[in-house]
Amino acid sequence: MPDFTADVTNISDGREWSELRGMLEASGAPGALLAVIAPERASVFRDLYAHMVLCDSGAGTDGCPSCRAWTEDGHPDMITAGDGTGPPGVAACIEMQAAMSLKPFASRGRLAVVPYADALSLPAANSLLKIAEEPPEGGMLLFIAEEDNLIPTIRSRVWTVNFFTPEAADASPPPKTPSEWAEWIERTKKLALDEISSEAAAWSGWLARDGKWRAAAELRNALYISKKRHMPVSMVQDALVAILREGVPIGQIFGDLR
Repeated sequence: MPDFTADVTNISDGREWSELRGMLEASGAPGALLAVIAPERASVFRDLYAHMVLCDSGAGTDGCPSCRAWTEDGHPDMITAGDGTGPPGVAACIEMQAAMSLKPFASRGRLAVVPYADALSLPAANSLLKIAEEPPEGGMLLFIAEEDNLIPTIRSRVWTVNFFTPEAADASPPPKTPSEWAEWIERTKKLALDEISSEAAAWSGWLARDGKWRAAAELRNALYISKKRHMPVSMVQDALVAILREGVPIGQIFGDLR
């Protein structure tokens, strides 16, 4: 197994990785994850993430059969769509999905990596919709992108870690009681969508740090879809209340808008 410790310091010491690691330890690996990260850091993040999700214990370096299977060429249960030098086409995406459903060689599952995901053609992206929503048993997807620009139908199906998002020092929790929500709705009803999104984005960081990983992911996806679809502020308010106060899944809220 290669020693990659020195190469990952800048990633593993950051808030984003700390939150993601907490999510993995608390809830296990999501079926599909989007990592928005600079290209020069992408392969390091990919290997760091793969070490954890393919490891039997989730530690990434415990000497299990999966950890011992790593070589300088990668891992037999980590599959990359295409040749890794650009966005994969439809044929490469289909080939990757077929490989994903095979029995793992040394791990508890298989990880399929889609590089340059923000540059996927529409047909290639559409070919991944079903597997992004329902990966095969033991299968996991990792989308890697320089920009948070996946098509909404895929973006709403993934958990996201964005290494370009600055840490919000003044992050505060979302409203909790009915009266707090009512006050927030009244205060924000005349704000611009970007202003509400900025405030709610800070909530997602607070939720993640509080261990509420799924709520944080649902909130981020809701904000992404809202901005992409230029939704009215009143609809965004209703969506945030439904997700955070009532626990309504994002799919029930946006439906075909995804």
